[in-house]
Amino acid sequence: MTKKICLYFLFPALFLGGFVTCSPHTPVPETTKLAQSPATDSFDLENRVKRIKLDNGLVVLLLRREGAPVFSVVNRVKVGNVEEVPGAYGLAHFFEHMAFKGTPTIGTDDFTREEPVLKELYQVGTQIVRLQGEGDKPEEHASLTQKLDALQKQDEALVNQNEFVNLLQRNGGANVNAATGNDFTSYTVSLPSNKLELWAYMESERFLHPVMRDFFVEKKVVEEERRMRIDNTPQGLLVEKFLETAFVNHPYESLVIGPMKDIKAFVPAQAREFFETYYIPSRMTLALVGNFELADAERIVRQYFGRLPAKADLGVKEADAKFVPTGFPQKVVLEKEDQPRFYLGYHRPAYRDPDDAVFDFVQQTLCAGRTSRLYQRLVLNEKKAVAVGCFSSFPGIRLNTLFAFYGTPVPGHTNDDLAKEIRIEVASLAAQGPTPEEMQKINQTLDAELIYDLQASSDLASKLTFFESLMGDWHHLFEQQKRYHQVTAEDVKRVTRKYFVAEREIMAALEDRK
Repeated sequence: MTKKICLYFLFPALFLGGFVTCSPHTPVPETTKLAQSPATDSFDLENRVKRIKLDNGLVVLLLRREGAPVFSVVNRVKVGNVEEVPGAYGLAHFFEHMAFKGTPTIGTDDFTREEPVLKELYQVGTQIVRLQGEGDKPEEHASLTQKLDALQKQDEALVNQNEFVNLLQRNGGANVNAATGNDFTSYTVSLPSNKLELWAYMESERFLHPVMRDFFVEKKVVEEERRMRIDNTPQGLLVEKFLETAFVNHPYESLVIGPMKDIKAFVPAQAREFFETYYIPSRMTLALVGNFELADAERIVRQYFGRLPAKADLGVKEADAKFVPTGFPQKVVLEKEDQPRFYLGYHRPAYRDPDDAVFDFVQQTLCAGRTSRLYQRLVLNEKKAVAVGCFSSFPGIRLNTLFAFYGTPVPGHTNDDLAKEIRIEVASLAAQGPTPEEMQKINQTLDAELIYDLQASSDLASKLTFFESLMGDWHHLFEQQKRYHQVTAEDVKRVTRKYFVAEREIMAALEDRK
Protein backbone atom coordinates (compact mmCIF):
# COMPACT_ATOMS: atom_id res chain seq x y z
CA MET A 1 0.00 0.00 0.00
CA THR A 2 1.47 3.29 -1.00
CA LYS A 3 1.34 4.82 2.47
CA LYS A 4 3.94 2.24 3.49
CA ILE A 5 6.59 4.57 2.07
CA CYS A 6 8.23 5.31 5.36
CA LEU A 7 8.58 8.98 6.13
CA TYR A 8 11.04 8.24 8.93
CA PHE A 9 13.98 7.97 6.56
CA LEU A 10 13.37 11.47 5.23
CA PHE A 11 11.80 13.07 8.30
CA PRO A 12 13.50 11.39 11.28
CA ALA A 13 12.95 14.46 13.41
CA LEU A 14 9.19 13.95 13.34
CA PHE A 15 9.06 10.45 14.68
CA LEU A 16 10.77 10.36 18.05
CA GLY A 17 9.44 6.99 19.07
CA GLY A 18 6.59 8.35 17.05
CA PHE A 19 4.16 6.64 14.83
CA VAL A 20 5.03 7.10 11.21
CA THR A 21 2.17 8.20 9.03
CA CYS A 22 2.83 5.28 6.71
CA SER A 23 -0.58 3.75 6.89
CA PRO A 24 -2.86 1.97 4.48
CA HIS A 25 -5.26 4.15 2.47
CA THR A 26 -8.86 4.90 1.20
CA PRO A 27 -12.03 2.87 1.15
CA VAL A 28 -15.50 3.20 -0.29
CA PRO A 29 -17.92 1.03 1.75
CA GLU A 30 -19.82 -1.37 -0.47
CA THR A 31 -18.87 -4.99 0.06
CA THR A 32 -16.33 -6.89 2.09
CA LYS A 33 -15.13 -8.95 -0.84
CA LEU A 34 -12.46 -7.76 -3.22
CA ALA A 35 -13.92 -8.91 -6.50
CA GLN A 36 -11.64 -9.92 -9.38
CA SER A 37 -8.48 -8.95 -7.57
CA PRO A 38 -5.70 -11.52 -7.10
CA ALA A 39 -4.43 -9.79 -3.99
CA THR A 40 -6.75 -11.54 -1.56
CA ASP A 41 -7.50 -14.92 -3.14
CA SER A 42 -5.35 -16.77 -0.59
CA PHE A 43 -6.45 -14.77 2.47
CA ASP A 44 -9.86 -15.85 3.74
CA LEU A 45 -9.97 -13.33 6.54
CA GLU A 46 -13.70 -12.72 6.22
CA ASN A 47 -14.59 -15.88 8.15
CA ARG A 48 -11.51 -16.06 10.34
CA VAL A 49 -11.29 -12.68 12.08
CA LYS A 50 -13.46 -12.64 15.19
CA ARG A 51 -14.59 -9.17 16.24
CA ILE A 52 -15.57 -8.65 19.86
CA LYS A 53 -16.89 -5.42 21.33
CA LEU A 54 -16.76 -5.29 25.11
CA ASP A 55 -19.43 -3.58 27.17
CA ASN A 56 -17.05 -0.67 27.82
CA GLY A 57 -16.66 -0.02 24.07
CA LEU A 58 -13.23 -1.57 23.53
CA VAL A 59 -12.95 -3.59 20.29
CA VAL A 60 -10.90 -6.80 20.04
CA LEU A 61 -9.99 -8.57 16.78
CA LEU A 62 -8.81 -12.17 17.06
CA LEU A 63 -7.21 -14.14 14.22
CA ARG A 64 -5.79 -17.61 14.74
CA ARG A 65 -2.97 -18.67 12.44
CA GLU A 66 -1.23 -22.03 12.29
CA GLY A 67 2.50 -22.08 12.84
CA ALA A 68 4.87 -21.47 15.70
CA PRO A 69 3.19 -21.05 19.11
CA VAL A 70 3.54 -17.27 19.18
CA PHE A 71 1.24 -14.29 18.73
CA SER A 72 1.62 -10.64 17.86
CA VAL A 73 -0.58 -7.93 19.28
CA VAL A 74 -1.23 -4.28 18.49
CA ASN A 75 -3.15 -1.98 20.80
CA ARG A 76 -4.09 1.07 18.75
CA VAL A 77 -5.49 4.08 20.59
CA LYS A 78 -7.21 6.85 18.67
CA VAL A 79 -5.11 9.59 20.21
CA GLY A 80 -2.32 11.68 18.72
CA ASN A 81 -1.55 15.34 18.34
CA VAL A 82 -5.01 15.66 16.71
CA GLU A 83 -6.29 15.62 20.31
CA GLU A 84 -3.83 18.25 21.54
CA VAL A 85 -4.31 22.00 21.85
CA PRO A 86 -1.83 24.89 21.50
CA GLY A 87 0.30 25.14 24.63
CA ALA A 88 0.11 21.40 25.19
CA TYR A 89 1.45 20.00 21.91
CA GLY A 90 3.49 16.84 22.41
CA LEU A 91 1.44 15.44 25.30
CA ALA A 92 0.35 12.34 23.36
CA HIS A 93 3.96 11.46 22.63
CA PHE A 94 5.02 12.21 26.20
CA PHE A 95 2.31 10.03 27.73
CA GLU A 96 3.43 7.17 25.51
CA HIS A 97 6.76 7.40 27.39
CA MET A 98 4.89 7.36 30.71
CA ALA A 99 2.95 4.23 29.71
CA PHE A 100 6.15 2.18 30.12
CA LYS A 101 6.85 3.37 33.66
CA GLY A 102 4.78 0.68 35.31
CA THR A 103 1.92 0.34 37.76
CA PRO A 104 1.53 0.02 41.54
CA THR A 105 2.52 -3.66 41.17
CA ILE A 106 5.01 -3.46 38.28
CA GLY A 107 8.15 -1.35 38.62
CA THR A 108 8.39 -0.89 42.38
CA ASP A 109 9.49 -2.83 45.45
CA ASP A 110 6.97 -1.13 47.73
CA PHE A 111 4.33 1.21 46.33
CA THR A 112 2.99 2.07 49.78
CA ARG A 113 6.36 3.69 50.48
CA GLU A 114 6.81 5.06 46.96
CA GLU A 115 3.40 6.72 46.57
CA PRO A 116 3.90 9.56 49.09
CA VAL A 117 7.35 10.24 47.62
CA LEU A 118 5.83 10.53 44.15
CA LYS A 119 3.11 12.87 45.34
CA GLU A 120 5.64 15.23 46.92
CA LEU A 121 7.88 14.92 43.89
CA TYR A 122 4.99 15.92 41.61
CA GLN A 123 4.19 18.93 43.80
CA VAL A 124 7.78 20.20 43.90
CA GLY A 125 8.35 19.60 40.19
CA THR A 126 5.13 21.44 39.34
CA GLN A 127 6.21 24.39 41.50
CA ILE A 128 9.49 24.56 39.58
CA VAL A 129 7.66 24.60 36.25
CA ARG A 130 5.41 27.40 37.47
CA LEU A 131 8.41 29.42 38.66
CA GLN A 132 10.13 28.95 35.30
CA GLY A 133 7.07 30.46 33.69
CA GLU A 134 7.10 33.41 36.03
CA GLY A 135 10.88 33.95 36.11
CA ASP A 136 13.05 36.12 38.39
CA LYS A 137 13.01 33.95 41.55
CA PRO A 138 16.46 32.29 41.42
CA GLU A 139 16.81 31.52 45.15
CA GLU A 140 13.43 29.81 45.42
CA HIS A 141 14.09 27.95 42.16
CA ALA A 142 17.48 26.68 43.40
CA SER A 143 15.99 25.48 46.67
CA LEU A 144 13.16 23.62 44.96
CA THR A 145 15.53 22.08 42.41
CA GLN A 146 17.69 20.73 45.22
CA LYS A 147 14.61 19.28 46.90
CA LEU A 148 13.42 17.70 43.63
CA ASP A 149 16.82 16.03 43.11
CA ALA A 150 16.66 14.55 46.61
CA LEU A 151 13.13 13.23 46.04
CA GLN A 152 14.10 11.68 42.72
CA LYS A 153 16.99 9.83 44.37
CA GLN A 154 14.63 8.67 47.09
CA ASP A 155 12.20 7.35 44.49
CA GLU A 156 14.95 5.67 42.48
CA ALA A 157 15.81 3.55 45.54
CA LEU A 158 12.27 2.13 45.47
CA VAL A 159 11.94 1.62 41.72
CA ASN A 160 12.88 -1.29 39.45
CA GLN A 161 13.88 0.62 36.32
CA ASN A 162 12.40 -0.59 33.02
CA GLU A 163 10.60 -3.42 34.80
CA PHE A 164 7.59 -3.30 32.45
CA VAL A 165 9.70 -3.98 29.36
CA ASN A 166 12.09 -6.32 31.17
CA LEU A 167 9.22 -8.49 32.41
CA LEU A 168 7.88 -8.93 28.88
CA GLN A 169 11.34 -9.71 27.52
CA ARG A 170 12.10 -12.22 30.29
CA ASN A 171 8.97 -14.05 29.19
CA GLY A 172 10.00 -14.22 25.53
CA GLY A 173 8.66 -10.86 24.41
CA ALA A 174 10.08 -9.42 21.18
CA ASN A 175 9.49 -6.15 19.34
CA VAL A 176 8.27 -4.46 22.51
CA ASN A 177 7.53 -1.01 21.20
CA ALA A 178 5.18 1.94 20.98
CA ALA A 179 4.74 4.77 18.54
CA THR A 180 2.85 8.04 18.58
CA GLY A 181 1.81 9.97 15.53
CA ASN A 182 -0.51 12.72 14.44
CA ASP A 183 -3.55 10.43 14.47
CA PHE A 184 -2.88 7.34 16.62
CA THR A 185 -0.72 5.82 19.33
CA SER A 186 0.13 2.12 19.06
CA TYR A 187 1.60 -0.37 21.52
CA THR A 188 3.05 -3.61 20.13
CA VAL A 189 4.69 -6.84 21.25
CA SER A 190 5.10 -10.47 20.14
CA LEU A 191 5.09 -13.26 22.73
CA PRO A 192 4.85 -17.03 23.12
CA SER A 193 1.22 -18.08 23.07
CA ASN A 194 1.34 -19.37 26.65
CA LYS A 195 2.10 -15.80 27.80
CA LEU A 196 -1.12 -14.33 26.44
CA GLU A 197 -2.65 -13.95 29.90
CA LEU A 198 0.49 -12.27 31.24
CA TRP A 199 0.32 -9.76 28.38
CA ALA A 200 -3.40 -9.13 28.95
CA TYR A 201 -2.82 -8.44 32.63
CA MET A 202 0.11 -6.08 32.00
CA GLU A 203 -1.45 -4.21 29.07
CA SER A 204 -4.77 -3.66 30.83
CA GLU A 205 -3.09 -2.79 34.12
CA ARG A 206 -0.95 -0.03 32.68
CA PHE A 207 -4.05 1.74 31.39
CA LEU A 208 -6.10 0.95 34.48
CA HIS A 209 -3.48 2.02 37.05
CA PRO A 210 -0.63 3.89 35.32
CA VAL A 211 2.11 5.32 37.52
CA MET A 212 3.98 8.21 35.95
CA ARG A 213 7.43 7.54 37.37
CA ASP A 214 10.48 9.59 36.34
CA PHE A 215 8.17 12.32 35.04
CA PHE A 216 10.62 15.19 35.25
CA VAL A 217 13.58 13.00 34.27
CA GLU A 218 11.71 11.90 31.16
CA LYS A 219 10.93 15.50 30.32
CA LYS A 220 14.68 16.15 30.11
CA VAL A 221 15.04 13.11 27.83
CA VAL A 222 12.35 14.41 25.47
CA GLU A 223 13.83 17.92 25.54
CA GLU A 224 17.18 16.47 24.48
CA GLU A 225 15.50 14.48 21.71
CA ARG A 226 13.96 17.70 20.51
CA ARG A 227 17.33 19.50 20.50
CA MET A 228 19.17 16.67 18.81
CA ARG A 229 16.66 15.85 16.07
CA ILE A 230 15.00 19.19 15.38
CA ASP A 231 16.59 22.27 16.91
CA ASN A 232 20.11 21.27 15.88
CA THR A 233 19.25 19.92 12.43
CA PRO A 234 18.30 22.01 9.38
CA GLN A 235 16.10 19.12 8.20
CA GLY A 236 14.02 19.11 11.35
CA LEU A 237 13.68 22.89 11.42
CA LEU A 238 12.61 22.96 7.77
CA VAL A 239 9.85 20.39 8.26
CA GLU A 240 8.65 22.25 11.34
CA LYS A 241 8.55 25.51 9.39
CA PHE A 242 6.70 23.76 6.55
CA LEU A 243 3.95 22.53 8.88
CA GLU A 244 3.64 25.77 10.85
CA THR A 245 3.10 27.68 7.62
CA ALA A 246 0.72 25.16 6.05
CA PHE A 247 -1.48 24.68 9.11
CA VAL A 248 -2.59 27.56 11.34
CA ASN A 249 -4.72 26.88 14.43
CA HIS A 250 -4.77 23.23 13.41
CA PRO A 251 -3.28 20.20 15.22
CA TYR A 252 -1.06 19.32 12.26
CA GLU A 253 0.82 22.60 12.72
CA SER A 254 2.97 20.88 15.36
CA LEU A 255 5.45 18.06 15.09
CA VAL A 256 4.51 15.00 17.13
CA ILE A 257 7.15 15.79 19.76
CA GLY A 258 5.81 19.32 20.26
CA PRO A 259 7.54 22.70 20.65
CA MET A 260 10.21 23.06 23.32
CA LYS A 261 8.17 25.64 25.26
CA ASP A 262 5.26 23.20 25.53
CA ILE A 263 7.49 20.31 26.61
CA LYS A 264 9.08 22.43 29.33
CA ALA A 265 5.63 23.33 30.64
CA PHE A 266 4.37 19.73 31.06
CA VAL A 267 3.27 18.85 34.61
CA PRO A 268 1.89 15.55 35.98
CA ALA A 269 -1.66 16.82 36.49
CA GLN A 270 -1.80 17.90 32.84
CA ALA A 271 -0.58 14.51 31.59
CA ARG A 272 -3.01 12.71 33.91
CA GLU A 273 -5.93 14.75 32.59
CA PHE A 274 -4.90 13.98 29.00
CA PHE A 275 -4.77 10.27 29.83
CA GLU A 276 -8.12 10.28 31.62
CA THR A 277 -9.76 12.11 28.72
CA TYR A 278 -8.46 10.14 25.75
CA TYR A 279 -7.21 6.74 26.94
CA ILE A 280 -10.71 5.38 27.19
CA PRO A 281 -11.91 1.93 26.06
CA SER A 282 -14.02 3.22 23.16
CA ARG A 283 -10.85 4.66 21.59
CA MET A 284 -8.89 1.39 21.93
CA THR A 285 -8.68 -1.39 19.36
CA LEU A 286 -6.74 -4.61 20.04
CA ALA A 287 -5.72 -7.12 17.37
CA LEU A 288 -4.19 -10.46 18.33
CA VAL A 289 -2.83 -12.56 15.46
CA GLY A 290 -1.07 -15.87 15.96
CA ASN A 291 -1.31 -19.46 17.10
CA PHE A 292 -3.66 -19.47 20.09
CA GLU A 293 -7.04 -20.91 21.00
CA LEU A 294 -9.78 -18.44 20.16
CA ALA A 295 -11.98 -19.39 23.11
CA ASP A 296 -9.11 -18.94 25.57
CA ALA A 297 -8.08 -15.62 24.02
CA GLU A 298 -11.64 -14.27 24.16
CA ARG A 299 -12.05 -15.32 27.79
CA ILE A 300 -8.76 -13.66 28.74
CA VAL A 301 -9.35 -10.34 26.98
CA ARG A 302 -12.86 -10.13 28.41
CA GLN A 303 -11.55 -10.86 31.89
CA TYR A 304 -8.76 -8.27 31.88
CA PHE A 305 -9.82 -5.53 29.48
CA GLY A 306 -13.40 -5.65 30.67
CA ARG A 307 -12.05 -4.10 33.91
CA LEU A 308 -11.38 -0.79 32.14
CA PRO A 309 -14.23 1.56 33.06
CA ALA A 310 -16.41 2.92 30.28
CA LYS A 311 -16.15 6.68 29.90
CA ALA A 312 -17.91 9.25 27.78
CA ASP A 313 -15.93 10.43 24.77
CA LEU A 314 -15.72 14.20 24.47
CA GLY A 315 -15.87 13.82 20.70
CA VAL A 316 -13.53 12.58 18.00
CA LYS A 317 -12.25 15.33 15.76
CA GLU A 318 -13.32 14.84 12.16
CA ALA A 319 -12.18 16.49 8.94
CA ASP A 320 -14.17 19.42 7.61
CA ALA A 321 -15.56 18.18 4.31
CA LYS A 322 -16.19 21.78 3.21
CA PHE A 323 -12.68 23.01 4.01
CA VAL A 324 -11.22 25.43 1.46
CA PRO A 325 -7.70 26.73 2.18
CA THR A 326 -7.24 30.48 2.14
CA GLY A 327 -4.18 32.72 2.04
CA PHE A 328 -2.20 30.56 -0.37
CA PRO A 329 0.15 30.21 -2.17
CA GLN A 330 2.77 30.77 0.51
CA LYS A 331 6.52 30.35 0.54
CA VAL A 332 8.78 30.37 3.58
CA VAL A 333 12.59 30.36 3.44
CA LEU A 334 14.97 29.05 6.09
CA GLU A 335 18.61 30.11 5.76
CA LYS A 336 21.27 27.71 7.07
CA GLU A 337 24.75 26.61 6.05
CA ASP A 338 23.57 23.38 4.54
CA GLN A 339 22.57 21.76 1.25
CA PRO A 340 19.51 23.41 -0.31
CA ARG A 341 16.29 21.39 -0.24
CA PHE A 342 12.57 22.06 -0.12
CA TYR A 343 9.09 20.75 0.53
CA LEU A 344 6.22 21.61 -1.77
CA GLY A 345 2.74 20.81 -0.51
CA TYR A 346 -0.84 21.03 -1.70
CA HIS A 347 -3.81 21.04 0.67
CA ARG A 348 -5.96 17.98 0.11
CA PRO A 349 -8.94 16.35 1.89
CA ALA A 350 -8.64 13.69 4.57
CA TYR A 351 -8.67 9.93 4.30
CA ARG A 352 -12.44 9.54 4.21
CA ASP A 353 -12.81 11.62 1.06
CA PRO A 354 -13.92 9.50 -1.94
CA ASP A 355 -10.93 10.74 -3.96
CA ASP A 356 -8.34 9.62 -1.41
CA ALA A 357 -7.35 6.55 -3.42
CA VAL A 358 -6.76 8.73 -6.46
CA PHE A 359 -4.01 10.62 -4.63
CA ASP A 360 -2.18 7.31 -4.27
CA PHE A 361 -2.23 6.92 -8.04
CA VAL A 362 -0.79 10.42 -8.42
CA GLN A 363 1.96 9.50 -5.96
CA GLN A 364 2.69 6.20 -7.70
CA THR A 365 2.86 7.81 -11.14
CA LEU A 366 5.07 10.72 -10.18
CA CYS A 367 7.23 9.47 -7.33
CA ALA A 368 7.16 5.73 -6.64
CA GLY A 369 10.67 4.45 -7.16
CA ARG A 370 13.29 4.73 -9.85
CA THR A 371 10.81 4.21 -12.70
CA SER A 372 8.55 7.10 -11.62
CA ARG A 373 8.25 10.15 -13.84
CA LEU A 374 10.01 12.61 -11.53
CA TYR A 375 12.92 10.30 -10.73
CA GLN A 376 13.42 9.29 -14.34
CA ARG A 377 13.46 12.84 -15.68
CA LEU A 378 14.99 14.92 -12.90
CA VAL A 379 17.45 12.49 -11.31
CA LEU A 380 18.47 10.03 -14.03
CA ASN A 381 18.03 11.89 -17.32
CA GLU A 382 18.39 15.62 -16.74
CA LYS A 383 20.41 15.29 -13.51
CA LYS A 384 18.79 18.32 -11.92
CA ALA A 385 18.01 16.62 -8.61
CA VAL A 386 19.92 14.61 -6.06
CA ALA A 387 16.61 13.38 -4.66
CA VAL A 388 12.95 13.92 -5.48
CA GLY A 389 9.78 12.25 -4.29
CA CYS A 390 6.38 12.72 -2.69
CA PHE A 391 3.88 11.49 -0.12
CA SER A 392 0.19 11.25 -0.87
CA SER A 393 -0.78 12.32 2.66
CA PHE A 394 1.41 14.24 5.08
CA PRO A 395 1.59 14.63 8.04
CA GLY A 396 -1.66 12.85 8.94
CA ILE A 397 -4.81 11.27 7.57
CA ARG A 398 -7.68 11.84 10.01
CA LEU A 399 -7.94 15.56 9.19
CA ASN A 400 -7.45 17.55 6.00
CA THR A 401 -3.80 17.23 5.12
CA LEU A 402 -1.17 17.76 2.39
CA PHE A 403 0.10 16.00 -0.68
CA ALA A 404 3.79 16.76 -0.23
CA PHE A 405 6.73 16.75 -2.64
CA TYR A 406 10.35 16.97 -1.54
CA GLY A 407 13.43 17.78 -3.59
CA THR A 408 17.17 18.36 -3.31
CA PRO A 409 18.69 20.13 -6.34
CA VAL A 410 22.17 19.35 -7.62
CA PRO A 411 24.73 22.20 -7.50
CA GLY A 412 24.04 24.66 -10.28
CA HIS A 413 20.27 24.35 -9.87
CA THR A 414 18.09 26.05 -7.29
CA ASN A 415 15.13 25.00 -5.18
CA ASP A 416 12.90 27.17 -7.35
CA ASP A 417 14.26 25.53 -10.52
CA LEU A 418 13.42 22.08 -9.21
CA ALA A 419 10.01 23.09 -7.86
CA LYS A 420 9.16 24.51 -11.27
CA GLU A 421 10.04 21.19 -12.93
CA ILE A 422 7.78 19.36 -10.48
CA ARG A 423 4.92 21.70 -11.35
CA ILE A 424 5.52 20.99 -15.06
CA GLU A 425 5.23 17.24 -14.47
CA VAL A 426 2.08 17.75 -12.40
CA ALA A 427 0.56 19.84 -15.19
CA SER A 428 1.43 17.13 -17.70
CA LEU A 429 -0.28 14.51 -15.56
CA ALA A 430 -3.35 16.74 -15.20
CA ALA A 431 -3.54 17.17 -18.96
CA GLN A 432 -2.76 13.66 -20.17
CA GLY A 433 -3.22 11.36 -17.18
CA PRO A 434 -1.32 8.11 -16.61
CA THR A 435 -0.76 5.78 -19.53
CA PRO A 436 -2.57 2.41 -19.64
CA GLU A 437 0.77 0.76 -18.86
CA GLU A 438 1.24 2.96 -15.79
CA MET A 439 -2.29 2.23 -14.56
CA GLN A 440 -1.74 -1.51 -14.91
CA LYS A 441 1.60 -1.34 -13.13
CA ILE A 442 0.13 0.69 -10.25
CA ASN A 443 -2.68 -1.80 -9.67
CA GLN A 444 -0.23 -4.69 -9.74
CA THR A 445 2.04 -2.88 -7.29
CA LEU A 446 -0.80 -2.14 -4.88
CA ASP A 447 -2.01 -5.74 -5.01
CA ALA A 448 1.49 -7.03 -4.36
CA GLU A 449 1.92 -4.64 -1.43
CA LEU A 450 -1.31 -5.88 0.13
CA ILE A 451 -0.17 -9.48 -0.12
CA TYR A 452 3.16 -8.55 1.43
CA ASP A 453 1.45 -6.62 4.23
CA LEU A 454 -0.63 -9.66 5.19
CA GLN A 455 2.31 -12.03 5.62
CA ALA A 456 3.69 -11.15 9.06
CA SER A 457 1.31 -11.43 12.00
CA SER A 458 2.51 -8.11 13.43
CA ASP A 459 1.87 -6.29 10.13
CA LEU A 460 -1.57 -7.84 9.78
CA ALA A 461 -2.48 -6.90 13.35
CA SER A 462 -1.43 -3.34 12.58
CA LYS A 463 -3.58 -3.22 9.43
CA LEU A 464 -6.62 -4.64 11.20
CA THR A 465 -6.44 -2.09 14.02
CA PHE A 466 -5.78 0.74 11.60
CA PHE A 467 -8.96 0.23 9.60
CA GLU A 468 -11.07 -0.68 12.61
CA SER A 469 -9.95 2.41 14.50
CA LEU A 470 -10.18 4.81 11.59
CA MET A 471 -13.27 3.53 9.79
CA GLY A 472 -15.02 1.48 12.47
CA ASP A 473 -14.70 -1.71 10.40
CA TRP A 474 -11.55 -3.73 9.66
CA HIS A 475 -13.11 -4.93 6.39
CA HIS A 476 -12.08 -1.61 4.84
CA LEU A 477 -8.68 -3.25 4.46
CA PHE A 478 -10.18 -4.82 1.33
CA GLU A 479 -12.55 -2.00 0.45
CA GLN A 480 -9.48 0.15 -0.09
CA GLN A 481 -8.14 -2.34 -2.60
CA LYS A 482 -11.48 -2.54 -4.34
CA ARG A 483 -11.47 1.24 -4.64
CA TYR A 484 -8.00 1.16 -6.18
CA HIS A 485 -9.29 -1.06 -8.95
CA GLN A 486 -12.05 1.45 -9.68
CA VAL A 487 -9.68 4.41 -10.18
CA THR A 488 -9.36 5.52 -13.80
CA ALA A 489 -6.92 7.73 -15.66
CA GLU A 490 -9.70 10.32 -15.91
CA ASP A 491 -9.95 10.32 -12.11
CA VAL A 492 -6.25 11.07 -11.87
CA LYS A 493 -6.54 13.95 -14.32
CA ARG A 494 -9.56 15.38 -12.53
CA VAL A 495 -8.03 15.24 -9.04
CA THR A 496 -4.71 16.64 -10.21
CA ARG A 497 -6.44 19.58 -11.88
CA LYS A 498 -8.61 20.25 -8.82
CA TYR A 499 -6.08 20.08 -6.00
CA PHE A 500 -2.62 20.78 -7.42
CA VAL A 501 -3.20 24.48 -7.87
CA ALA A 502 -1.50 27.65 -6.62
CA GLU A 503 -4.41 28.45 -4.30
CA ARG A 504 -3.53 25.32 -2.29
CA GLU A 505 0.27 25.50 -2.46
CA ILE A 506 2.82 25.89 0.32
CA MET A 507 6.59 25.76 -0.19
CA ALA A 508 9.28 25.67 2.49
CA ALA A 509 12.84 26.00 1.21
CA LEU A 510 16.19 25.72 2.93
CA GLU A 511 18.70 28.04 1.27
CA ASP A 512 22.44 27.85 1.87
CA ARG A 513 23.34 31.23 3.36
CA LYS A 514 27.00 30.83 2.36
